[in-house]
Amino acid sequence: MKFLEKPKILLIVPPIKGDLNIGIDNIKVPLGLCYLAGFLEKHDYAGCVKILDAHAEGPTVKISENLWYSGMPLAEIKKYLLDYQPDVVGIHCSFTVYEKDTFELAALIKSVSKQLKKHILIVTGGAHSSANPESVLKCKDIDIVVKGEGEVTFYEIVSKYYKKGSLFDIEGTVLRHEGQIRYNKPRALIKNLDQIPFPARHLLKMELYLKHHLNSIGTMRKPATDIVTSRGCTGDCVFCSIKTIWGKSWRGRSAKNVVDEIEELVNTYGVKQIRIQDDNVSYNKERMNQICDEIISRKLHKKIRWDTPNGIAIWTLDEPLLRKMKKSGYYRIAFGIESGSEDTIKFIRKPINYDYVKKIIKICNKVGLWTISPFIIGFPYENMIDIQKTINFASHSGLDFVLFYIAQPYAGTELYNIYEKENLMPKGIQMSSSVESTKYDTKYFAAKDLINLRNMGYKQFYRSRIKFYLNPINVYYFFKKCGNIEGFIHIIKMLKSLMGQNFQKR
Repeated sequence: MKFLEKPKILLIVPPIKGDLNIGIDNIKVPLGLCYLAGFLEKHDYAGCVKILDAHAEGPTVKISENLWYSGMPLAEIKKYLLDYQPDVVGIHCSFTVYEKDTFELAALIKSVSKQLKKHILIVTGGAHSSANPESVLKCKDIDIVVKGEGEVTFYEIVSKYYKKGSLFDIEGTVLRHEGQIRYNKPRALIKNLDQIPFPARHLLKMELYLKHHLNSIGTMRKPATDIVTSRGCTGDCVFCSIKTIWGKSWRGRSAKNVVDEIEELVNTYGVKQIRIQDDNVSYNKERMNQICDEIISRKLHKKIRWDTPNGIAIWTLDEPLLRKMKKSGYYRIAFGIESGSEDTIKFIRKPINYDYVKKIIKICNKVGLWTISPFIIGFPYENMIDIQKTINFASHSGLDFVLFYIAQPYAGTELYNIYEKENLMPKGIQMSSSVESTKYDTKYFAAKDLINLRNMGYKQFYRSRIKFYLNPINVYYFFKKCGNIEGFIHIIKMLKSLMGQNFQKR
């Protein structure tokens, strides 16, 4: 095959099917695809790349009881493909429960390929593709899987395909060869993340995300959007699959590079709140200080608020850093405490020191930062004592808000392997299961019991908060955190949002 011009490249987020309970109607900027597109544009392929977020560009409609379709209808996607006639298509496949949606889209692309009488190369990437490439390659329509960090690997795939080179031994890929699955050598991680261009948001219809009714739930200001300032985590938590992409390492962008992107979002899109979605944004304390200084020196702290909804490592924090973060516009800190049971923490393999946790929460209250933490119950070997310890710790920790989640066996995690070993997922992955409303039993509890325990946890926590505010000093801290009418309105909105989401039925 020989292209007379450079190939047309399409990056696509599939429409998805599932239960509304797991949030299929919520859309997020596909940063992974935007990074791929930005890298391609910088290296030889400017003007050759399009992004189609077929999940965002369509309605959410009911198919049957507890099953919904969210996104662009397949007929419209087909028309888009026929009009654009891409040579290479990269499909974002992040979650196991949406694997079938990826397969359905790949089949549609192959049918268009036959209709156009041209070969369209189909590549998949994302968390699920990295965690379980063999499962993805069950779909014969998919040609090659990117495993791990994607920018350089996908660029090499496109370049070799364009130049009629061999795709057989590209680092960071998995493909079929002579009836077998071939794992090529892993791709070395990019050392200097500043060399990667900012996500190519200009290829998206950004108003779909910024104006989406779920985009700014729980945020102080709107519009809000997400950024990633670092990649990876040195932790080894049993329930986390992020190491399948980034390994057990951490790399951070420079403070200037990070704040340049924030400034671009403010000036170009009118963004007023930044959600930093790193796995460990404060791993390098000096860099975290520099980011805050850079925000303040550019006076961006007067234009934005920011938070870290994906959590932050408590052991990296101290009072001077928290005060500087607060000054730079940080207003709500999310901790990854996970459990109040020492036995569960050992099982998770997370370095939590409960005394230090309580110390940092007190500092946050003094500084004027809202505090929230997810807690996970329902690990396979947890008993009632473990779960009650978690609920008790959450209730007496001094946290402003908590989220009680139920452990889920995500593919690519050691937790998934444990569920399989213990025969706790006899029906395989359940599309309607979620951290709020699980469909998986454990060694000690039925799924419905875990949901009831989750609701019990919320009731105990909110009762404890009422008692907490009977102390006048705590009322003082409450108003200090609110700061002004904007902060007070935000906290009322957040309370309503959390109360509406917390209690689930089976």
